[in-house]
Amino acid sequence: MDPQSILAQTHLFTRAVHDFRLSKEQRQEVTHERAKAIALSFNFAVEDILTCSENFWNSTLHPINMIDGAATALWTIHVNLACGTLTPFAASHPRIQDLCRKILAFDVTAHYMLTEVGHGLDSQNIETTAKLRPDGNFELHTPTPAAAKFMPASIVAGGVPRIALVMARLVAQGRNYGIRPFYVPLNDGKSMCEGVSCRVLPDRSGTRPVGHAITSFNRVILPATALVGDLQSTRHPRIQFLASIWRLGIGSVTMAALCIPGLRMGAYITTQYAKRRKVADSQGNIVPIITFRTTQVPIIQALCEATVLEAFYKELRPYYSATADLDVSSVLNIRNGLAAVFKTLAVTHYRSSTTTLTDRLGAQGLFVENQLISMEIEMRGMSIAEGDVTVICIRLASELLLSRYSLPEPRYPNSPLAVHEKALFAEMKNLLEGMKNNHRSDEFNRLLLPRSVSLVLAIGHRMAYEAAVDARVDFRLLNLYRTSTIMHDLAWYVEHGVISRKDAFEAEDVALTEALQKLDAFVEDTGCAPCIHAPVISASTWSSYVAQLPLLGRESAPVTMELSRL
Repeated sequence: MDPQSILAQTHLFTRAVHDFRLSKEQRQEVTHERAKAIALSFNFAVEDILTCSENFWNSTLHPINMIDGAATALWTIHVNLACGTLTPFAASHPRIQDLCRKILAFDVTAHYMLTEVGHGLDSQNIETTAKLRPDGNFELHTPTPAAAKFMPASIVAGGVPRIALVMARLVAQGRNYGIRPFYVPLNDGKSMCEGVSCRVLPDRSGTRPVGHAITSFNRVILPATALVGDLQSTRHPRIQFLASIWRLGIGSVTMAALCIPGLRMGAYITTQYAKRRKVADSQGNIVPIITFRTTQVPIIQALCEATVLEAFYKELRPYYSATADLDVSSVLNIRNGLAAVFKTLAVTHYRSSTTTLTDRLGAQGLFVENQLISMEIEMRGMSIAEGDVTVICIRLASELLLSRYSLPEPRYPNSPLAVHEKALFAEMKNLLEGMKNNHRSDEFNRLLLPRSVSLVLAIGHRMAYEAAVDARVDFRLLNLYRTSTIMHDLAWYVEHGVISRKDAFEAEDVALTEALQKLDAFVEDTGCAPCIHAPVISASTWSSYVAQLPLLGRESAPVTMELSRL
């Protein structure tokens, strides 16, 4: 058993079923303990973070990350965004190297502050300033309420000092040097630092508390060494900005990868519940609901999507390995484009499948203790971080249609998914040319923006399928992914004579039947069992859970009840 699965069986994680009975303060402390435990279990080195090693890249694939979404958010921000921003400078700056060591040891908790109350996706327009003083130090200041940093957890919690990489507009001698990262202490684990204040935001509904806050800086004096990087820059301002926030693209992909263990956890829990949940059919036969196709399909679809997404995700890692001098300007576009494609596909699969899986649990699926609904809500937060799907698709589709850059060409151009992608792109390109390539026009807004998500999904379907083919994914899952993807836009395939509606449904049925023959093996291979604490998975765990619920009145002897009939 791997270290994370062993960790998931400790009291720190098995107690998660009772989290929502604790006070907010108690939950925050437990969440911080879990964040630290998960991160330390991977034994990250600075080089892992800098180069996106397999150890780092695959860390968000483990199902332990789905037990406590707040803990996962905290440790991934801590490691990827905060420590990751510092790593390129660690080798040549002993002070930064020591700070990275402290972060990876969780001697401090680290956060990342970019967006502001008034500036979300237009973060290039942030207002927070860091002015160079005559003595060489900096003055960090929040000039307006709209410039307060929004969401990062600057609260006092966890019992250790809290720091942040704060993105601010560097101003020296009246000149704007663009947006740069600054190392800023927030609190000492007991009280806020001088000049730093935060207003604690309410918890997001149905989630464990991260400690989100609105943070302001009132003329905080920072030493000259607080600036991460050099004062002067030879880069174009846009490239300098993108290079400063380069870890966000990595975060978009690695956080979206959480959909993979999320899909597997959902499939595992639903399978175990569906095997023990029995009904009487019209003939009076007692059958488990797993025997019904309507229960089987969302389970095997989720397992299929998780497997294909994992192949796609692992294939992306080389694109995100840092260059020795951090001169990432030549790869920023391709990184951001691939991040948008993967995130769009992963989030779309997750939203569709887990909603249905939760429904299969009936009323019991609505309780956070059974994990599915809480995972679903936590993942909504992930899908919004670094840009929601619609916004990132609009940006990517526009840039591709305007030929500003391109993504990897199809490796199997004759596959139906590649043909579909090519046709959608050509259709949108023709529309754009009819607008004289004016992407600021009302026509572009009306006719092309609404199609952006479908284009990016088509690209994602094709790339994921190719990755799965080359990764030698089980042919049953490959066939199921291909046939089910065709069903997403069946009208196009029928309209262009690729397949008839009748044949498409028959092909999907054959693929489902073949894949379902190995359902038990696919479920077992998820490796999720050590991370499941949902009471509904077995009669014994359900009985144990019910016995701990508050009791009103006196319990009588068990009463035998008739099973429901279809």
